[in-house]
Amino acid sequence: MSGVKRLCALLLCVWWVGCGAQPPAPASPRAQTSSNAASAAARSSASNLVAASESAESEPVFHLATAQVQLPRVKLWIGSREIVSEVCHTVPQIATGLMHRTGIGPEETMLFIFAGPRERSFYMKNVPFDIDVAYIDREGVIQEIVRLKANDAQGVPSKSSRIQFVLEAAPEYFALHGFGLGTLISTERGALAEVLGPIAQLN
Repeated sequence: MSGVKRLCALLLCVWWVGCGAQPPAPASPRAQTSSNAASAAARSSASNLVAASESAESEPVFHLATAQVQLPRVKLWIGSREIVSEVCHTVPQIATGLMHRTGIGPEETMLFIFAGPRERSFYMKNVPFDIDVAYIDREGVIQEIVRLKANDAQGVPSKSSRIQFVLEAAPEYFALHGFGLGTLISTERGALAEVLGPIAQLN
């Protein structure tokens, strides 16, 4: 098996850590996109990944060894308010999330992008502060807002199986700005799925 194929096989069973997504049920494994761009990104990221096991029986984990810096950013409209959010759409970005950071500012947000809708589950291993998380469907509508507690390795799954985007923010961020269930989120260039969906590397 070539090095690229071996890496892709490992990524299919990746166990997310930090403020990222937990793996799906075995019946519906994550699939990495087969595009040349996705394969190239996976190869270029490999040297920066940390693979570790907490026990002999545990799944491997893949994440950056330090806090993420210089993430891409995107302008979003949440309701009638314009914000700028960090974006996670590659394997190491999603696996790392907010790991290794000391906090999140009151107006800082991080958007996770997936290629299609399904149930999502996020948790907070190695993230030493609370956050609020909005689970967002393909249409860009907030379906749920949940509180994730500092360093909590127990995932908080979405109730909906139609979640394609996840937006993380400081505690009470959504409530303070009047963002709630049913609030529409879009980019300055159009719908989330149309503009950002194509860059996703994970289903």
